[in-house]
Amino acid sequence: MLPPHGHILRRIEVDSPLIAPDLALDRLHLIVPDESDAMVVLTTLANGGAAGADPRAVFAERLSELGHLTASFSDDDPPQVRLALPDLTLQCVPQPDPGGDPAHLALRVISLKPVSDHPEGAKILTLTARHPVVTAANGVASDTFRILDWRRAGAKAAKSERLYATLKLVERLEGAEKGRAQTQRTRYIAAREFWRCKTCRALWRPGEQTQCPSCGREFGEMDRRQPEIAKVEFSVPEGEPLNLAPDAAVLVEPEDEPNFVGRVSRIDHHRHTVEVTTRTFEHAGSEGYITPSFNRALYQAKRSVLAAIATRDFGVGLLAQLLVAADTVRSPAYTAGPETAGWLTEGMQANPPQDRAVALLAGLQAGQAVFIQGPPGTGKTTVIVEAVKRRLATDPEERILVTSHSNLAVDNALERLAGTPGMRAVRVARAERVHPAVERFRCDDEDDPRLMEANCYFATCATAATSAITDMNFDVVILDEANKARADESLPALRLGSALALVGDHKQLPPVEDDSLYGIVETDPFLEELVNTSLFEMAWDGGLPAEARCLLTIQHRMHPQISAYISRASYEGQLEDAPEVQAYEFVTRKPLPVALHFVDTDGMRGSRERRGPGGALRNETEVRVAAHVVRLLDERCPRDLSMAVIAMYAEQVERLRQALGRRKFKRSVKIDTVDSFEGRE
Repeated sequence: MLPPHGHILRRIEVDSPLIAPDLALDRLHLIVPDESDAMVVLTTLANGGAAGADPRAVFAERLSELGHLTASFSDDDPPQVRLALPDLTLQCVPQPDPGGDPAHLALRVISLKPVSDHPEGAKILTLTARHPVVTAANGVASDTFRILDWRRAGAKAAKSERLYATLKLVERLEGAEKGRAQTQRTRYIAAREFWRCKTCRALWRPGEQTQCPSCGREFGEMDRRQPEIAKVEFSVPEGEPLNLAPDAAVLVEPEDEPNFVGRVSRIDHHRHTVEVTTRTFEHAGSEGYITPSFNRALYQAKRSVLAAIATRDFGVGLLAQLLVAADTVRSPAYTAGPETAGWLTEGMQANPPQDRAVALLAGLQAGQAVFIQGPPGTGKTTVIVEAVKRRLATDPEERILVTSHSNLAVDNALERLAGTPGMRAVRVARAERVHPAVERFRCDDEDDPRLMEANCYFATCATAATSAITDMNFDVVILDEANKARADESLPALRLGSALALVGDHKQLPPVEDDSLYGIVETDPFLEELVNTSLFEMAWDGGLPAEARCLLTIQHRMHPQISAYISRASYEGQLEDAPEVQAYEFVTRKPLPVALHFVDTDGMRGSRERRGPGGALRNETEVRVAAHVVRLLDERCPRDLSMAVIAMYAEQVERLRQALGRRKFKRSVKIDTVDSFEGRE
């Protein structure tokens, strides 16, 4: 005789502590056949409720109230599925649809036991079901199939060549960084410091200036006693190699002062100097060493997430899907409505692709992901901003992480979101990495009281993966410029999210690396592919369902002649011009009467690329041509227009700055790498 189980569901703590689910189902379908042992138990459970109540409906209601339950799987194929409630365990088997429709797959309950348990050592999947359904037979549409998809993706990833190649890449990168830190260690014999004005934050040079060149404030004893050092120019002995890389994170080790960290902002091979930006109150002294930083914690985070995938940890099931089973990724359902309906961003003139992208990102639930491809000028940052506003308007206590490979992209998103009602933001970074416009949000202390209330975190992928501040589960992680992050770079940060949004454009820049990386992988074609391919591109080209991808097609930035070329070359002619750019007019006379020019330097003297000191690439012919074009445009364009010169390599940027730095222009001329410019408006 079956024991009385009427007390079981009544004892369930509906308001149990919040556990972040791995997977959120809209509808879980369980089949409990008539005359089965499971039905006898359900009938007994329902006896404590209203007279005449349907036992299946009562049980479905209890499941709905419960919120979280856990699942484990047998090793059979198809597997048995064990669902555990606080005081009850359901043993189930998959019940496929006779017609093969995944949406009509259900779990048939073959037994119920008055205990909550899983086999010892079993991998546990935590899930929620918003609308559980319990019936006597098949025929109900649901997303129950996602439970089995989750398991299959984990099993496939654990055996995949891509996973183990990624782990191999991480090991090689770590070894190379260890070696590079030693070989690029650079001695300096003099240091010229630039201090920051405490009033206006402008830079000044001690020993050369007695008042701020910007605000005019007279500097006193307190300024010299405890200065904030923002930049240091180090002199390297003639004849010694200058192997540091531009933009490299470094540790400065003065001979007689405490160490401090910074980032290489400029290398001048002619003057034999290295410029390092920082934010420190420590002096550089007169002698010491500059050593590339080596982030051991980041490599540990990379190995940890890859090991979790290899051991079929269901907590990283969504990452397994992205890595090797993109065809199983699911996103929210979307129904088109009136344009700009409900937009919270003032003055927005949205378009259907943006409306859909925002709705998908704003509607993400645990276990779901969405990929948003944003060609130049199509408003991908606008989509992120609007979606974050909507999520916080719906649930101000939700926790969101906005991350990217670069500090620039993170700061840009935060600056656009600043002032959003209900947003309590923190920018997790060291001081020297943060733009002044968002400095007030910066936090690098895990005891900062703002963390008690924060609901929106902004950090680079590396910081998010290693900081104690972001060591938590986020409702959604948004990876901006996802096309510029390899799988090993993005997975540790994405691991923090129950739901994921990857926003980028794999038709633009690939993952960012220096040339030395290719020496690590050149003998292994599979590793070389991993280095050149982002996780975004892997999934997009790996069978990602149409429902989980969104292409923004209306551009608001470029002259139509420029966008027409880009559309044909990279987007199969899908880009459209917004009305405001269709009205753009030409601004120059001959010899530059059109918006897009191609200048072929092949055959010109010195047209081949060459490597300078330290192996950096440059092309002197293109420097001369670009400098000549800049002078022509400066003479012929209205004064209120700004100008930018973009180059592929840092060494080329340095040569352009030298070539153009001796001339006074009528306007601001910004010269930088393509990596620095991507994403700016």
